[in-house]
Amino acid sequence: MKKGTLFLIPATLGENTLNIISQEIKDVVQQIDLFIVENEKSARRYLRSIGYKKEFTENSLVLMDKNTPDSTQKIVFDKILNGNDVGLISEAGMPCIADPGSFWVKEAHQLNINVKPLSGPSSILLALIASGFNGQQFRFNGYIPIKSSDRIDSIKKMEATAVSKNETQIFIETPYRNNSLFEDILKTCSTKTLLCIAADLTMPTEFIKTQAISEWKKNKPDLHHKPTVFLMYSK
Repeated sequence: MKKGTLFLIPATLGENTLNIISQEIKDVVQQIDLFIVENEKSARRYLRSIGYKKEFTENSLVLMDKNTPDSTQKIVFDKILNGNDVGLISEAGMPCIADPGSFWVKEAHQLNINVKPLSGPSSILLALIASGFNGQQFRFNGYIPIKSSDRIDSIKKMEATAVSKNETQIFIETPYRNNSLFEDILKTCSTKTLLCIAADLTMPTEFIKTQAISEWKKNKPDLHHKPTVFLMYSK
């Protein structure tokens, strides 16, 4: 029996941005009955918004949390091994970046299941190409530590790496902590260090700006509750 495929399905980065979702994605989801998702409510809303017509049952959505019971994981992979396609959807943007999706993909590879990534928006890559920073050497550091002292240590290490390795440093924070992270960056980094802030990407309120820390100190944007990617670089 031919195995099914695990499709990695991109989501929008914000509301009112459905125009960036390709017809390929809209077509693929129509053939799928089971989705691995980061959030059930938003996944249903997203799938309906791109034209998903099938009825949702109690077995249609499985949380991608690593703590999902082994029995549930077995049901998902048995379904694929028996010839059914399954989709994996992140909360926003491309799956498996800053979410637990990679766990499921790793298991799929171990079972020789075909993994098919679909093209879609990635806030990380959009921010990188719009920053003007080094696009050949870059590091995505993920979420910054919450504790202020640990966060400042992390910022110092990223700045040092940006200088010593000529490497763009990319990092993110939970939107409601953006402003406190921004303040720590301003008080920790050299005034000559370059910082790009890319907020609300693909949305009507999109904001992308690169300048030195000294310039950011003169005019601070309010980033509260705005999905934001921070990028650091040194000339």
